[in-house]
Amino acid sequence: MKKISFTFLETFVLFTIIFLLVSISYIKNLDNIYTKETTNYIQAEIDIKVENLKENFEILKKDTLYISYIYKLNKNQYILKDEIASLIALKEPYLEVYFLNNDGNKSLDINENNLSQTDDIKNYLNDIKKLKRGEIYLSPIKLLQDRNQIITPNVPYISVITPVYDKYDINDGFLVIEYSLNDIFKLFSYSKFELETLILNNENYILNSKNSKHNFGFVYDKNKTLEYIYKDIYSIIREDFQGTFKNDEHYLNVKDINLTSFMNLNNQIKPLKLKLLSIIDNNIIKNKIYNYLKTIAWIVILYFLIALIISFIFSEYSRREKENKSRLKISNNVFENSHDGIIITNKDNRILQVNKSFTKITGYSEEEILNKTPKILKSSGFHTKQFYKNIWESVNNYNYWEGEITNIKKDGTPYTEELSITKIFSDDDKDDFYYIASFVDITETKKNNKIIEDKLQENKTYLEIINDYLITLKVDINGKILDVSDAFCRICGYSKEEIVGQNHNILKHPDTTRKFYLNIWEKIYSGETWEGEIKNMMKNKDVYYVHAKISPMYNNNTIIGYASVAVDITDKKRIEEMSITDELTQTFNRRYFNSIIQKEILRARRNKKTIGLAILDIDFFKQYNDTYGHIKGDKALIKTANCIKSTINRASDYVFRLGGEEFGVLVTDIDETNFYLLLEKLRTNIEDLHIEHKSSNLISKELTISIGGIVFNSNNLSAEKAYKQADKTLYKAKENGRNKVFIKNDNINNS
Repeated sequence: MKKISFTFLETFVLFTIIFLLVSISYIKNLDNIYTKETTNYIQAEIDIKVENLKENFEILKKDTLYISYIYKLNKNQYILKDEIASLIALKEPYLEVYFLNNDGNKSLDINENNLSQTDDIKNYLNDIKKLKRGEIYLSPIKLLQDRNQIITPNVPYISVITPVYDKYDINDGFLVIEYSLNDIFKLFSYSKFELETLILNNENYILNSKNSKHNFGFVYDKNKTLEYIYKDIYSIIREDFQGTFKNDEHYLNVKDINLTSFMNLNNQIKPLKLKLLSIIDNNIIKNKIYNYLKTIAWIVILYFLIALIISFIFSEYSRREKENKSRLKISNNVFENSHDGIIITNKDNRILQVNKSFTKITGYSEEEILNKTPKILKSSGFHTKQFYKNIWESVNNYNYWEGEITNIKKDGTPYTEELSITKIFSDDDKDDFYYIASFVDITETKKNNKIIEDKLQENKTYLEIINDYLITLKVDINGKILDVSDAFCRICGYSKEEIVGQNHNILKHPDTTRKFYLNIWEKIYSGETWEGEIKNMMKNKDVYYVHAKISPMYNNNTIIGYASVAVDITDKKRIEEMSITDELTQTFNRRYFNSIIQKEILRARRNKKTIGLAILDIDFFKQYNDTYGHIKGDKALIKTANCIKSTINRASDYVFRLGGEEFGVLVTDIDETNFYLLLEKLRTNIEDLHIEHKSSNLISKELTISIGGIVFNSNNLSAEKAYKQADKTLYKAKENGRNKVFIKNDNINNS
């Protein structure tokens, strides 16, 4: 303890001088730094809002096409009203839903509000008659009227129009949804950064502002365009300006969006364009810089108290040791208490370790089985030599095998098990590996299956069998649970009385994204069956996993809900997560990277998608460990990993720790520009952690990363070649001075 304190005091004065010099240099460049941060904050805020706007219109598109599908099935007025009313009951932006004949006159009004004006639609009836099946037209923005009087407060809205067809595929007119834009305007009115965002139509009329007298000049005052109200700003941006601009008074950001592009791939449909003009007063930025300077002054004072922290090094070390022991204890508990029998062997197939379930199932004690080979369990007369040969060819070539096998217990009793074998490589030595086998005794299950078959043959009720043995769930179109099996109640912890009548969201785990469920509903509502793994939450908040098949339920060719049949895969998922997760950072490990990248390339090839692969290194990390020690080095790795995971956060994205301070990022369906922007955002997010790195050769003396990436067509590169090219771009980023993002593309200005 004394030695550590003395070493700190020897270097304290030198560190202080360096800190002050860096602080002075930082303060001199503060205006440029804060302007850059402002740009990033504003751009990020606008991008998020536009993404939310896009999601709203994607949902609107799905609802529009769904209603047209209902119309095709049965255009009876009363049935349509019942079906569509349940869909739009909770959707406040849907002001009115009705149908038009081909001559533009109403044929069926679902809401019967009669607030909109069908005469307006006749002005662009020729445009909508050009629509093909599945295409959607967005009208110009209008203000809602009642008996030819504009409603106050104003309600801006658009008409969303798509052609409808009868059951004989004959065009029967058009579906019209009058969609309120109030929520969208509120979205752009709110800002965490004191930002005012004006929405302009293509004629430069202001649709929303802090001063409501300026709004909707296209109705109230034909002379009040942006040029009339904000003359100084208009003189800067004019008609075709895009991007950011800063002068003595304002900081501006201008972005065009095409709402029609969110609804259609056909760019020949007349676009509904809006311009987003974001304005922030430079005095606000100056005040923030002043407050920032005060904060730095406090930091300088607090720096001199850092010496006190040295006394907590050993307590931090002790805490870290406890965490490691706790983590190891958790892993051992999962291993020992798993319902699956687990056996671990070395590369010579000698048994190193077994768990309690193994000894319980096989009858062998741990002492009897250690250092033996699994052949001790091998049965005769059940499987051929070719069967075992196929198993080991799969394990050694693809690192995995799964299937049913019959073995012999210690007492000579044969039993059937569902077995999976995984080949696990050592992080340090690729020639050193282990085999992990997990199995479940399914002898009784197979007997139960035989019992089920006998029951069916004896005409016993099929529903009783489902209730006892299958995890089943029925839900109506609004998400209300209608019925569950006893097997379902056992796995989730709720009784049937507690769960029936609840919304199915009661089972949703917070980690599962909304987009994941939207993909499920989209497939089900299109009449298909969805199959896959779902992460759910029990009544006591524990996690469980199921592999489910979800199919739509029909009544008179109309989808009225869905039914799910599932199996419990919780123990299997826990074992899989242990084998593919880096213990320190809780990201995926190098083994999983080697396993998943080729699968993602094949998936992208099937779906005709691109793949983005990036490799990043923490700059001068060896010097960081030499200066601060491995305990703080591990802490820096964890913070870096958490920042990467929070930035690269789509459900289809992957984050890996490839080794040491090297991480990998794998994303699909992305172009070079957006991949570069994503990686640049990641780089700045790491900078914003402000982790001190006084041994860095960079001016900031804070921990930074260098990133190299490529975006490639899945038909062009193998996994190995993609990794090598990404590694070369990482070298370029380091060669260009580190703390850089480099992507191999001449169309991007890499900085």
